[in-house]
Amino acid sequence: MRVLVVGSGGREHALAWRLAHEGTWVCVAPGNAGTPDTLPIDVLDVSALADAAQHENVDLTIVGPEAPLAAGIVDAFRQRGLKIFGPTRAAAQLEWSKAFAKDVLRQRGIPTALAETVSSATQAREAIARTGLPVVLKADGLASGKGVFVVHSPDELEAALRALFDFKTLGAAANAVLVEECLEGPELSVMALSDGERLHVMAPARDYKRLLDDDRGPNTGGMGGMAWPNYATPELLDQVERTVLQPTLAEMRARGTPFSGVLYAGLMLTRDGPKVLEFNCRFGDPETQLIMPLLEGSLTELCAAVADGELAATKASWRHAQTYGVVLAAPGYPEAPRLGEPITGLPDVPGDVHVFHAGTRRADGSAVTSGGRVLSVVGENRASVYVAAETIAFPGKHFRRDIGAVAVGAAAR
Repeated sequence: MRVLVVGSGGREHALAWRLAHEGTWVCVAPGNAGTPDTLPIDVLDVSALADAAQHENVDLTIVGPEAPLAAGIVDAFRQRGLKIFGPTRAAAQLEWSKAFAKDVLRQRGIPTALAETVSSATQAREAIARTGLPVVLKADGLASGKGVFVVHSPDELEAALRALFDFKTLGAAANAVLVEECLEGPELSVMALSDGERLHVMAPARDYKRLLDDDRGPNTGGMGGMAWPNYATPELLDQVERTVLQPTLAEMRARGTPFSGVLYAGLMLTRDGPKVLEFNCRFGDPETQLIMPLLEGSLTELCAAVADGELAATKASWRHAQTYGVVLAAPGYPEAPRLGEPITGLPDVPGDVHVFHAGTRRADGSAVTSGGRVLSVVGENRASVYVAAETIAFPGKHFRRDIGAVAVGAAAR
């Protein structure tokens, strides 16, 4: 098959790496310094992407990021008779509107945090006066993983309200804001392939969202993670499939917007059981980098089966091994990353480590930084991953040093 992957991050590099490993012809638009056969097309230029798919005789397009899904890329491709992997714009509303997702959860009685939707700082203060602190404020729309504020003190509350309503740092994404109950417990990301009817649950992972060790600092798009954390037992995954994933698919079918693609449930494992923090409608980042090395089967065949509505005909499994991924971030990330710095040390990383490019581009034949999350280093040996993180160099590089600590004896946080 000939496959086009849409996107430019570490997730897209991991998908392209896996597809190429299977012998599939793959190109990436717009790609980065690590991806093969790139096409310089913006992810939101849906018409140009469809033209490229036709010109390159692409059999299947796989959409990586959320923005083109929210822009209706799947609808546009289908109108032109092009096979594409991902949900329609209406189904992707599970991700691009947190208020919509909450309504889906409530309709099916799926466990989640209590929440109230507000549209001003005054309404937010009134809602918080009724519940007290701590509280979580979430922008309703897409915010590249930066729209969540966990508030423990009055000072943190005022800073969050200024960012959301006064300075409008998230723009239209924060026209509506959820004031949500603050849940406690370890987090878990459970992604499942779905053709609208059937599910295939993938290897679970834990994402580390905060910038600094010990879950301190601002939320980011993800500073790394680990696959198959110890607490992700088969019993827990069965429970998530039964109480979260299947009811969500049923509700989407009932609304006339069946969900096809990757249904990603971000969960908090509370004392009362797993509760949904959010839904994503695509492969996660950095989770994809963690689980692609564990796939036993064909990603090409799985994605094609989903796009054809025939997931049941394709079998795959996941090695029950632990992988660790560390994101190397640019100085100033997540607020104002410094870009254009040369990257060195890539040829010297340990042989048992994968390096997935994210915020990189080519300049004079060498890789330079072009985004806040620059690289993801992933492997099954935690020590080797951190050797690689130290070996690769660019000015101002920083990364978390506690990724996967739960797997080597630390308590789940």
